[in-house]
Amino acid sequence: MPSAFGSEASSQGVDIPEAAGRRLAAKSFSSGLSVADFAACLHMGMRPVGLVQGFCAMGWNPGYYLPSQTAYGNQWQGWGSSWSGWGNALDTYYCPHRIVQSAEHASRGFNVEATGIESAWAEGYNATYRRLLEEAAALGAHGIIGITDATKALIGPRVREFHLLGTAVVMDGQPPPERVWSTYLAGSKLGKLYEAGLAPVSVVGAFAAVTVLPVCVTEIQEQGRWDTYGVVSPYGEITQLSDAHTAARRLARDHVKATLDGAALHGADLEVSEDNLVGRTTISAILRGTKVRRVRDVDPLPPPVPTVRLS
Repeated sequence: MPSAFGSEASSQGVDIPEAAGRRLAAKSFSSGLSVADFAACLHMGMRPVGLVQGFCAMGWNPGYYLPSQTAYGNQWQGWGSSWSGWGNALDTYYCPHRIVQSAEHASRGFNVEATGIESAWAEGYNATYRRLLEEAAALGAHGIIGITDATKALIGPRVREFHLLGTAVVMDGQPPPERVWSTYLAGSKLGKLYEAGLAPVSVVGAFAAVTVLPVCVTEIQEQGRWDTYGVVSPYGEITQLSDAHTAARRLARDHVKATLDGAALHGADLEVSEDNLVGRTTISAILRGTKVRRVRDVDPLPPPVPTVRLS
């Protein structure tokens, strides 16, 4: 929108209200904020300058990272704890049956951290975040607020989409920043953060994946069956699956901690999903939040004042 639109309309004899002409003459910008968040943003001395985004499409072929059973069924391909480079063995589960094993009977099972999948996710997320920062820096922004994070399958299960979207803001009277800061927060939540003496540093995200290579007991329980030996009941806890869920959540937390560098995580959100990748159950955990640091003592903001004029 041309900044002189309002004056051009007046010169051409177009009759518009004074307030409308003032708005039309102002420099245009885009924002992903709600009305309440926009007002809170102005109250904190932040001026939106544009909607920015980062995007990345990653080839996602989990079958490349997952192992297969040998012809004997009761062994998994892998060596020690390295698992041929695609993952780290976490726990081992043994068959409780005292029978002669057959080719269909898995006498050992493992829960394995799928490090190959984790590396692919981190690559996609980090590339997306860098592009988000680049767009904000091009606008001369100090920070990005109200970021939304969408990661999903784009074209079937083998292409993964990473998309970060937020509103770039400048803080009038402040020198250009060395690095653009970012946060998932906006509005009153961001205001409360500043009142507490904390300032956002960056959004952070971590992904953990644990693949279940089932022992015979787990296979039977997942199918809702019981065995003829009186060992397995369909009503008991599926221990190997419970352990996998616990491990995925713990690993996601540990991955985030490794990025904080002494800072704190605020507004944490944990998303857990269970997928059947090439016939193997994989528990995925994504932990997101805003990295914050203390910059001053607690200092409540002044009472809000009207920021929108209707005439």
